[in-house]
Amino acid sequence: MKDITRLKNHVNVMKKELDYTNKQIKLLEKSQSSSEWENIDNINGKSIDELRHQEKNLSQEIHQIQKEFKKSQSKTLLITELSLLPVVVLLILVTGLGNSITDLSNDEITSFKTRYLIENLKGDTIDTWKSWRLVGTTLNVNILNAKGLSEDRVDLIKQALISENNFEVDDSITHKGPKGFSSTYYEGWTGALKQAQKENTMYNLPTDFNVLTSNGGEGDVIITLSNLRDSDGYTGYTKSVVEGNEILKSFITIYDVNNLSDEELGTILRHEFGHALGLGHSTAPEDLMAPNIDMTVPYISECNVDAIIELYNGIQGSTVCEK
Repeated sequence: MKDITRLKNHVNVMKKELDYTNKQIKLLEKSQSSSEWENIDNINGKSIDELRHQEKNLSQEIHQIQKEFKKSQSKTLLITELSLLPVVVLLILVTGLGNSITDLSNDEITSFKTRYLIENLKGDTIDTWKSWRLVGTTLNVNILNAKGLSEDRVDLIKQALISENNFEVDDSITHKGPKGFSSTYYEGWTGALKQAQKENTMYNLPTDFNVLTSNGGEGDVIITLSNLRDSDGYTGYTKSVVEGNEILKSFITIYDVNNLSDEELGTILRHEFGHALGLGHSTAPEDLMAPNIDMTVPYISECNVDAIIELYNGIQGSTVCEK
């Protein structure tokens, strides 16, 4: 139990440090104007790239600690069950229950009541930042450098935005719950946002995407497909221009496109577009909005939808995931 408590305390400390790093990054991103795109700001002597690198390392360490915690928890449960076995046997012998069990007839069936408790040790959250303040529900999305891709690849990018497909995934696969329980995931942001729209949010949700493939600068969200590799190893980057609490324009860059598989390309776009909508990072390592994306179920989760609902109801900060 001491090992489990130690791991739990350690992961809580790491999550607080990760949250503090995320806030530092937001402060730097907020301080940069669109005309200062290449400038490097600093907080406590650390540039925004250094803070992102720190954020990545913290997320990896949290993920590793959670794995160790699950292993320790399983060992403790096994030891507890084994230690209780002699006591159970003794109770059976003392009470004479052993005879009643072995001598049961078809007319006499003994039943036993049991109960169990599941403790949620995660309490994962998704950060929220700013939101679009649309008059209608349309958002213009321009994909730059799309001419170098095949039609299938361009269509894959569009599907990550406009698909309304959803599907169920067993919670045991993502360690969110026992086998037999499931959660809904969305292939594209249109389907996820239309689900959120059912809650009648304070601000209009962008449920209609007008996708362009022009090399001009028109559009609310500009997606640049680059064949260059990011020097820090990032596969995607999103920068939003804001005024007050309103997003005015977002720029998404996806790096090393030619070396990404179809699944990776779609996943990275879904993740970065989540930032363009106003979502930050998730502390859940298996979530689409985690800093390091787990490819087990790389789709838009119920928690992502809940975070969008809160954000477009004017609630900023972080959303606690129900699972």
